[in-house]
Amino acid sequence: MWKLIVVVAVVAASCSSTAGTTTTSDPVATTPTTTSGSTTTTTSTPAASPGPSGRRGHAMAALGDGRLLVVGGWTVASNARTWLGDSWVYETGTGTWTEVESMPQRAHHALAAGGGQVLLFGGYVGASEVYGDTRVFRDGEWDRLDDSGGPDGRAGAVLTYDNAAESFVLFGGDEEPLDARIAEPETWIFANESWTAVAVEESPAHLTEGHPVLFELALSYDTQSERVILLIGGDETWAFETATGTWEQRSAPDSAADFMIAAAYHAGLDRVIAYGGAPTAATQETWSYDYDSDSWGLIPTATSPGPIADHAMAYDQATNAVYLFGGTDEPLGLGDPETPSAAMWAFDGSDWTLVWQPAD
Repeated sequence: MWKLIVVVAVVAASCSSTAGTTTTSDPVATTPTTTSGSTTTTTSTPAASPGPSGRRGHAMAALGDGRLLVVGGWTVASNARTWLGDSWVYETGTGTWTEVESMPQRAHHALAAGGGQVLLFGGYVGASEVYGDTRVFRDGEWDRLDDSGGPDGRAGAVLTYDNAAESFVLFGGDEEPLDARIAEPETWIFANESWTAVAVEESPAHLTEGHPVLFELALSYDTQSERVILLIGGDETWAFETATGTWEQRSAPDSAADFMIAAAYHAGLDRVIAYGGAPTAATQETWSYDYDSDSWGLIPTATSPGPIADHAMAYDQATNAVYLFGGTDEPLGLGDPETPSAAMWAFDGSDWTLVWQPAD
């Protein structure tokens, strides 16, 4: 059981919007190197033009048309956090980035896309500022919706879109993020631009007051089973059926990761793909979950992003791949030389490929 106690100096990032700015990466030459039984990939020819800066605690969602949206997060320099509010769109087919309208700086917010909508909720900045706002991304701009009747402000909540129910499902979060031990095991539905709390008979029991839950959750939607799949670190798996409002506990992976894990549903494989996370140091395992057989399997890969935690993942239907962006190999560290990653990786179902990274 982990207790994360973090004392930081807070620096607010000055994030100005440069909507419409596009950068393009050149092909990246890679050299494989072996690390702890798997192979990580280093670059000999980095991308010529920069996109987003390195970050952790950010969010990423697939827009459904070969584009990925990356929002916010934080980085660190000179033992101080810099909070980010910039938003970037990545074109998976061309490797180009476009910076779009920014928003108030935040990290560990919830983001998902589906049904022609892109929804963002919550997050936090600094030692005590917790957001409870709901925003939608339309035509490259962010619009804030009426917050009345929705969840209380929180960080670390997770969000996905349920295709069958035509609604977003939000779970968990923490109203006191730097305490990191007060769970909010609530389930909310967002549809028709309004929130509804779901009264469930059984919520994931792992999330009780006193458990360090803030950075543990990963949520995705399995289109074949029509279930929302919740991963709690490497400890538990739950499935939620929106139509009945019920949670069901499933088998758990034998993963070393306790928190800061990420996952996304790979529609081509009909599997939830999970990667990385940390107990104390970051891990580099790729796991897959099959709902029908209720089984997790460790996927051996020739290459990988290496040890990474506090990253973000999303599935792009256009390229039939799960993408991973950002994160850190020092999840519990705040000081130099910890620099969050700015690399974009793609998992095609059998192996990882480095598809973009900024110039040095």
